[in-house]
Amino acid sequence: MTTPELSTIVVAWRAADDVAELVAGWPDDRRFELLVVDQDGDLPERLGRSFARDGALAGNIRFLSPGRNLGFAGGSNFGARAARSELLLFLNPDARPTGGALAAVRLAFESSPRVAGVVPRLVGFDGSSQAGWQLRRLPTPLALLAHALFWNPGGGPAVEPSAGTPIEQPAAAALALRRSIFDAVGGFDDAFFPAWFEDVDLARRLAARGHQLIYLPAALFRHRQGSSVGALGYGAFLTAYDRNLCRYLDKHHGHGWALAFRALAGPAALGRLLLLPLRRPARAASRGQAAQALLQVAAGSLSGWAPSAPEPKELHNPLEPSA
Repeated sequence: MTTPELSTIVVAWRAADDVAELVAGWPDDRRFELLVVDQDGDLPERLGRSFARDGALAGNIRFLSPGRNLGFAGGSNFGARAARSELLLFLNPDARPTGGALAAVRLAFESSPRVAGVVPRLVGFDGSSQAGWQLRRLPTPLALLAHALFWNPGGGPAVEPSAGTPIEQPAAAALALRRSIFDAVGGFDDAFFPAWFEDVDLARRLAARGHQLIYLPAALFRHRQGSSVGALGYGAFLTAYDRNLCRYLDKHHGHGWALAFRALAGPAALGRLLLLPLRRPARAASRGQAAQALLQVAAGSLSGWAPSAPEPKELHNPLEPSA
């Protein structure tokens, strides 16, 4: 059995259309395996095709079912355990490799043995650059406090960097890492459930150990962006985002910064609620949905965003093989 040169891990939840499109265009090349972590549990049936399940290889595409929704971080760790290559590419279901992109990722690791990870180039399906959103510096505590006021200070470059430029905090929509390094830092922290800030947390832990992630524009991927928000709904997105931002502050900058975020977030949400008749948040489907989401933020800032659903705490070490 040929060992793949690159294992691509896609965590799928409420993403049947995206997965169908991704699978249909995946290259029939055993060097590049695709592992779809099926958190709905029925994707092959819904797609109307027969795919491999839980380790039984069929071609170079496998569907893995964890039996429940582990979130992006937990699902990525689950897929990494099943991957057969030393090189791991974490990819959103709404991203598509262009011709030669997968080979470019593999070649970058081969030609730069000391590089821990590579960051492909993401563009929209209309060809527009996503560098400002994708390629960022690690956020300061003050920059994160700005989010409580519904202000995003950005952090990405105004101009796309050149090949080989170190990237402090790339989005995990497309991120390739050496398995040995991913394992050594403990993988993604699955406490960041269901998504958001798990990639920031991983980037900070990689940087703390001196690992470098470099930009690889030769590996071009088209990315739809925003699919996760659509799957969750605006209210659940805003709650998860703020809860995980608060968790990140507490983990890396101390409890005082997390309390400061909570102190700002509640009043800011109520203030924005008063402005809803004048301006609706772009991601909200309606003013009613936005109002409900803002009230959830205000309540969450008081409670500390207690999770509305159980988090996968039993996965204490996500990189240990399951019993």
